[in-house]
Amino acid sequence: MDVLCQVGLDGIRMLDPNTSRTLRIYPLETVTRWDVLDSSVFAFWSKSSVDLEARRIRLKSSSYTTNTILDTVTAASVQFKEMASSVSRSKAAVDPASPSEQQNEKRRNFLDWRNLVKPVTEEKDHWVPDEAVNKCTACAGDFSAFNRRHHCRNCGDIFCDKCTQGRTPLTSDADSQPVRVCDRCMAEVSRRLSSAKEAANRPVVHSHEDLAKKLQEAMDINKKSSSGSRSSEGSSGKRMREVACPICTVHLQVQVPASGSETIECGVCQHPFLVSSR
Repeated sequence: MDVLCQVGLDGIRMLDPNTSRTLRIYPLETVTRWDVLDSSVFAFWSKSSVDLEARRIRLKSSSYTTNTILDTVTAASVQFKEMASSVSRSKAAVDPASPSEQQNEKRRNFLDWRNLVKPVTEEKDHWVPDEAVNKCTACAGDFSAFNRRHHCRNCGDIFCDKCTQGRTPLTSDADSQPVRVCDRCMAEVSRRLSSAKEAANRPVVHSHEDLAKKLQEAMDINKKSSSGSRSSEGSSGKRMREVACPICTVHLQVQVPASGSETIECGVCQHPFLVSSR
């Protein structure tokens, strides 16, 4: 069937070559793709709202004509999309959000900005004072104006920059930021985080009887520990503290490390968590 092809912003129009009557029009928004199959065949695919699959339409002509149609359809499609985007932006400008919605949006943006610029608060109670150390704890290098002191955020000791190249979060919390740590603590914290990750991913299935039994055992141990904590503290110099497991909330009597922090495991749920010296 011979037809005339006319391409415009309204679509690809098929005309009767004798009467110029419109036989069919394919709107540009329904044209999904187009291509030159060979030197003399131009094809495009159209899918309307009632079509289950895109329909392919093939037009056969000379090589010059098929390439011209290809360029024209491409240019019309690009211009059509630009016009649609411009209309959308104009509509958004004419129909702004209500004052309450604008206020809520401003409030959300302010909160997001405040969270971004919120300074990270560091626990410095366990840090060794600067004036107490003149040499790097690891390499024994003398501190100077060019070799400055740096605290390990985990153990609190003072090192040079070369010995505190490690950067890692101290906990497995999602919002925990990487901080400076010494080489020794880098390995220790990495093991701790790896253990916490494995424990979190490990499927734990306990019956009510098992949990009750472990809870009773932990309570018995805590009673013995609390009764003897004063005497042991006085004789051995070890400090004990009652802490709650962050997972099962059972209160445990644990030994406080002399400095820095230490990972312990809950006797009930076996979840590792951090105990600091402060």
